Amino acid sequence: MNKLLIDLPETIHTQHLQLQLQLQLQLPRAGWGEKVHNAISDGYEDYVKWLNWPATLPSVETVEEDCRKHHAEFILRDCIRYIILDKQTHEVIGRCAFPPLQAHWTIPQFGISYFIRKQKRGKGFATEASYALAKIAFKILKAQKLEIYCDAENIASTKVPLKLGFELEYTQKGGWPRFDNKLAQLQTYSLFDQDSLPTWEVKW
Repeated sequence: MNKLLIDLPETIHTQHLQLQLQLQLQLPRAGWGEKVHNAISDGYEDYVKWLNWPATLPSVETVEEDCRKHHAEFILRDCIRYIILDKQTHEVIGRCAFPPLQAHWTIPQFGISYFIRKQKRGKGFATEASYALAKIAFKILKAQKLEIYCDAENIASTKVPLKLGFELEYTQKGGWPRFDNKLAQLQTYSLFDQDSLPTWEVKW
């Protein structure tokens, strides 16, 4: 599979969300990093705890720089990442992606990652965004396998793959750094076709 020749949508619509390629919205570039930074700031301590993000919150300038790098990575298919927008408020509420470390293009096989800002959690948005990526993976990327990694203690996150029909394939102790330097129980949830997915609204 030549990943550079795959046509991927820049915008994906679900019932409540719009998944958008960064820098494609009609926003000033200087203001885009700030909107993403606001989403990252809301609940950042949880990303440090569960996702091994740096302990220090990045600056607006750093996030802006990352947004521009992510745009280039999307074009090269080195990292396929979308901003998650609330359709009602047009607020940036998180981000979802196919992480490069879980992408095996020759199979093809991909992972799905996500985060939702704290004040928007518990509404099913992470599940809805992950569903959209799962449909993209099976329909466009012709995936034979999808994975979602979760720390076993992150109960809220483990609910996402289960709601989408993923099954716990294995649990690995270690292999994932934790903020407290202990060995994490990393759970891998897997899905091998789209037949187990719910039939929710998604279009691109």
